[in-house]
Amino acid sequence: MTLATIPELLAAATERFRDRPAIVTADWSESFADLANAVGRSADSLRRRGLHITDRVLIAAPNSPSLVHAWLGVIWAGGIPAAVNPDLTRPEIEYLVDDLQPRIVLRHEDLDVIDVATADPAVRSLAAQPLNPAAIVYTSGTTSRPKGVLVRHAAYTETGRSFPGWIGLRGEQRLWACLPLFHINAQAYALMTALAHGFTLALTPKFHASTFWQEARQLEVTSVNVVGAMLEMVAAQPPGSWVESRLRTIYAAPGPAPQQREQLEQRFRVRIVTGYGMSENPFGCVESRTSRTKAHSIGSPRQPASGAFENELRILREDGADVAGGEVGELCFRNPVLTPGYWNAPEITDAALRGGWLHTGDAGYRDEDGDVFLTGRYKEMIRRRGENIAPGEVEEALCANPAVKAAAVFGVPAGLMEEEVVAVVVLRNGGSLDEPTLKTWAATRLAAYKVPGTIIFRDSLPMTPTHRVARDQLRREYGHPDD
Repeated sequence: MTLATIPELLAAATERFRDRPAIVTADWSESFADLANAVGRSADSLRRRGLHITDRVLIAAPNSPSLVHAWLGVIWAGGIPAAVNPDLTRPEIEYLVDDLQPRIVLRHEDLDVIDVATADPAVRSLAAQPLNPAAIVYTSGTTSRPKGVLVRHAAYTETGRSFPGWIGLRGEQRLWACLPLFHINAQAYALMTALAHGFTLALTPKFHASTFWQEARQLEVTSVNVVGAMLEMVAAQPPGSWVESRLRTIYAAPGPAPQQREQLEQRFRVRIVTGYGMSENPFGCVESRTSRTKAHSIGSPRQPASGAFENELRILREDGADVAGGEVGELCFRNPVLTPGYWNAPEITDAALRGGWLHTGDAGYRDEDGDVFLTGRYKEMIRRRGENIAPGEVEEALCANPAVKAAAVFGVPAGLMEEEVVAVVVLRNGGSLDEPTLKTWAATRLAAYKVPGTIIFRDSLPMTPTHRVARDQLRREYGHPDD
């Protein structure tokens, strides 16, 4: 099987699955033939508005069939779409417009204008190569301004072809994109998988933990992807919120600890599969036969179903040498479809793609089975008393206390190239703890140098748009906790 472009994947899906339902919502359904016609109309409308090959189009809209039509339509017309969070403020959008220099900007109210019956649905796609950039995905930018990741056609299409095998999906499926389509997860693991295998893609505008199971039942979905704290938010709902549905598989990245996962699987009658990926390399890792029962393991590198290439992983020290077995280093990937770089950011690109390897910024190690363990962000490793401390290890120890609901740990400068360990903690409803008591608790589970020097209690942790803890916001707020 050769590498393919997104237009080639869509054309093949239209031919193979013509009358099957492609996109559904609570009140909408369209076949693969309908989808292809809508994409063609969008492409023709965009070309009439002056879109040329490799022109960028900024799209800020919630999940909807029209968003799918527009995103695919830009690609069909030879442009490069950049879907972004529709909830961004005007200054945030202005920054992205300045960075991207798009030919066209589309907001939610604009999508129906380009998705019009008067345009030509039979317009031909413009030639692209599988290794050309297909789209730009902006990162959430918790540490700095958002960066635009260039994602190749083949990264999308090979991911779509391979995803069911990675997580064990068999037979006919109805996938649920409750994650936003400005996220690589929904684009690659949901939309591309639907196109590659003729699965139906169900769309909802946003994720809502309180109505998660009712929506799953109404949409008749069989599989869903979640990230960050989404699964925890669903689990925190009252028992009565769960209703029987067809949902049987949840892909979670990152996933819960093995014991918690087993409890959730029994409670919700689902199978939870964990993995690891990123906009720069959707391949990443997925759980292996031996990793499922290991806390913090992300399994082993995912490989393409086509066998067209190898997704390689090295774990490197700061000096670029490979780590010894069990030693923590930076996860670095190499394959021909990972990102060619960041839009309009050559210095950041050069730093991330040193020696042909993608330096992820994530810290981890391999065990004797070859399973990979994630210990946190490599840049977030805390240096104290000459030792490296993984924030996740400290967070796990704190969260083992029955009164603790969540914790975020980070380092702040403490002089002489050292750092102090700071923890921000959220207590469960009814929980009662003070700083000395929790420090004493942590000291029974951690070496002395890992115990936080400062513990701050607050009602909640700030989250990114993709439901991850905004650790860098906390670092900015509490960088000098003793001031």
